[in-house]
Amino acid sequence: MAMRLDVEFLRPLTRDDRLRATLAVAALAKADRIRFSRGDRAATVMGEALSTARLHEVLTEAGLPVDAIVSSLLEAEEAQLDDAPLPGAAVERVRAIGR
Repeated sequence: MAMRLDVEFLRPLTRDDRLRATLAVAALAKADRIRFSRGDRAATVMGEALSTARLHEVLTEAGLPVDAIVSSLLEAEEAQLDDAPLPGAAVERVRAIGR
């Protein structure tokens, strides 16, 4: 399911901010591209079944002040995305091989 996420930032992004945003979005397996617009105050992220919560989390971790994220999907469709965090979900634990 191809989709579009429109991101509004609190302030215009500097060149370093745009680079951090590009790298943060590139690290997401479901993101295809990011395009900046409106004087670097907004960005459009194209991807496949990418939730707004996950994108907001990644951009916040990168130190970018996000004002709003709007998805092209309906709320019911976005709730079915596999990377949306479930409330109260346990964190998966992985043990190293041989332990």
